[in-house]
Amino acid sequence: MVNADLARIINSDKVQSVVRPINKEVKRARSRKKNPLKNLNTMLKLNPYAKTARRMALLAEAQRVKAKKEKLKKKRKPITKEEAAAIKAGG
Repeated sequence: MVNADLARIINSDKVQSVVRPINKEVKRARSRKKNPLKNLNTMLKLNPYAKTARRMALLAEAQRVKAKKEKLKKKRKPITKEEAAAIKAGG
């Protein structure tokens, strides 16, 4: 068999009628999967309660920061002369 014979066989009507047609549409890969731990919208699709949980966590954090500032402010408050004298006398 010669190459010309092979080309003639492949292009024959009988073979071409059985062969699948050329696929002109190229299937593109899906877009990259997003990480729900980093992407809030993706997390909300998976877990609608995540919005409330995150809001509660932010409010709790703000409350902790505020309490810490007040505690430090109270500790750093300057003492009066009477308190200083009492501390010296006490020891």
